[in-house]
Amino acid sequence: MELKQARGNTWYLEDWQLIPLYRLDGGRCILLDSGMLSQREEIERVLAAHGLTPAGILGTHIHTDHSPNHRYFQQKYHIPVVLPAGEAGLCVTLLNLKAYLFMLPLGQVTCEEDVREMEVVADRVILPGESRVELCGAAFDILHTPGHSPDHVCVRTPDDVLYLGDAVLTGEELTGAKLPYFFSHREAMASMDRLRGARASCYLAAHRGVYPELGDILSANKAAIRDRAARLLALVDRPMTADQIYAAAANRFALRSSKLFKVSLYERNLRTYVEYLRDTGALRAEARDGLVWYQRAEEK
Repeated sequence: MELKQARGNTWYLEDWQLIPLYRLDGGRCILLDSGMLSQREEIERVLAAHGLTPAGILGTHIHTDHSPNHRYFQQKYHIPVVLPAGEAGLCVTLLNLKAYLFMLPLGQVTCEEDVREMEVVADRVILPGESRVELCGAAFDILHTPGHSPDHVCVRTPDDVLYLGDAVLTGEELTGAKLPYFFSHREAMASMDRLRGARASCYLAAHRGVYPELGDILSANKAAIRDRAARLLALVDRPMTADQIYAAAANRFALRSSKLFKVSLYERNLRTYVEYLRDTGALRAEARDGLVWYQRAEEK
């Protein structure tokens, strides 16, 4: 993990994802997201090596690769955590976190350590209409970009660096992803359209890189969603239940794992594509014999 400069006082920790931070006076910094649980010791080591101490956390969303260290830093360094209101509600208790991982029973949610560590009570929430937040004397612009998660936001630092969080994927994280995940693909694509008008000196994507412009990246993300959805739709060659669609997709996309948690995530990701196909009208659903059956809209 290395500390690199994006622009001005906006830096980032570079690992398999990027963890941005904004440097303040006196060796303090504000973390924009806090990385994975497995990165905790390395994050602290690198910050200390550069004479930096966390002074606050401004999170874009609640996911296992971005927020399991919020509570740890909050309690160890006695610093405030600021989250979008919808994300703060998701992580305030373990039962609420089950709403994030809706496909898992509560018992498994509490057994997964990186999920359990996501539980945190935010010190300040960003309301849906808010477009600016002050933290530790620094002002950050907020762009509401729901889709990847229910209340995802992007953050513009005082250096005019727009941190995108997971509003988009880039590079191999996009091209190599079997099923790029968004909680709602319809909302994510609408947020991508809004991001086309968001000007900044540079753009920092968590997954991953620093870019001078966004146009091609946004187009590639939307194309990837449509491509995966079309490939899934092609598998629905007759009226099928969700389980039948998932089984066909496991073969088509080579979704193979013996780990229950990972397979549950695959099912969650597939469900979001089924919902997108319904949102676009490409897939119809009807209740029959106590089950939901899906078929292509053009088929009667």
